[in-house]
Amino acid sequence: MNKNNVWSKSFELNVNNTPEQIWQVFVDTANWKQWNPGVKSIKIEGPFVSGTWFSMELPDGEIVRSQLVDVAEEIHFIDETLIGETRVRVEHRIEVVNPGQSKFIYAIHTQGPDAQAFGEGISSDFPHVMAGLAKYLADKMV
Repeated sequence: MNKNNVWSKSFELNVNNTPEQIWQVFVDTANWKQWNPGVKSIKIEGPFVSGTWFSMELPDGEIVRSQLVDVAEEIHFIDETLIGETRVRVEHRIEVVNPGQSKFIYAIHTQGPDAQAFGEGISSDFPHVMAGLAKYLADKMV
């Protein structure tokens, strides 16, 4: 793996939800397809903790296998996927802005021969996914 070939980008969105409310949606993997159009289904192979593997079926039927590499309840989770020789890490972070208002941040970091291409491709829908998550949270809190 070419360790010098790296690419990173992050996206932020403020929502009128607490970290606890956001976290409950994150750990409810069975319902990710309700707010993330890039997920057809997901199978998690244990509890939502560091070290657990999961398989995500994409709308085109492709299966992507990833691992939760760092989970801190109501703060963040980071998943990692190896695509060929390119490592893809995505951090889903929650920060408090004000009481009852939080910011979620999706940060992607890729490393390997196709770091930029994979990073740009994978993160191209992040703003849409985050908007879907915000809508899902708003509808769920009504």
